[in-house]
Amino acid sequence: TMNYTNPTMSQQSQSTAWEEMIGILSVLEDRSTIAVVTLLGSLCPITKAHVQAFVEARRLFLPSNDENMGPPGLETFQEMIGFISVNPDSYVARKFERNGDTLPLTYDERVTLVELAISDAGHHPWMGAEEFEGETCRTLQRHFPNLNFIHFTMNGADDVLRHRKWRWANKNNRFLTMGRKGDTEKVAEAAARAGVNPDFFIMGTELPDISSTAAREVLLKRDRDALSEMLHPNVMEWCLGHKYWDPS
Repeated sequence: TMNYTNPTMSQQSQSTAWEEMIGILSVLEDRSTIAVVTLLGSLCPITKAHVQAFVEARRLFLPSNDENMGPPGLETFQEMIGFISVNPDSYVARKFERNGDTLPLTYDERVTLVELAISDAGHHPWMGAEEFEGETCRTLQRHFPNLNFIHFTMNGADDVLRHRKWRWANKNNRFLTMGRKGDTEKVAEAAARAGVNPDFFIMGTELPDISSTAAREVLLKRDRDALSEMLHPNVMEWCLGHKYWDPS
């Protein structure tokens, strides 16, 4: 039994999610290789695209039939698990203040929405929330010494381009970059020019362009049809009832 606790999650959802995750790992054979994909973001609020990124990552690391989508030198993985963490209020508030706005959702509220999105998205026992990006991967490696966990930091192509993150990729610091219209090719070309090993810097699928910024604008208009394309149902209802977007 593992007594690890995840302070970002409510006690009940935490224990259930954690037990399911441990169940997945417990049945793997010794020396199995597991991709651990993490996403750290402001997630104000989390959108369908954020969760879809993990679903696409899973297709890449655990291809069905012959649809091998990863680079040819990539390891063969027996499982993939994913964890989402959110940036602290101090960091996110500064981003909003630069645009003359106030932070609409606190850290705890954004974490709540992450949990709602994961449960809304269908049953994904291989997904969870964590407080600090990458911490769960280290915990799991300690508890499952016979399994091989490989950590991939997942970002959107726009963020990677802004910070030129391909420069940070190496054997011990691997990246998975999800495509975003207008930025995907620029990132791929820049990484190739820099001679980055494609096994350490993987380009994923291009995702639908659903930004949290756009979702906040549509929340202000209370356009349910548009929102249902952008947010998971319980996330949408929660946000529409929040004081920031509820005029009543």
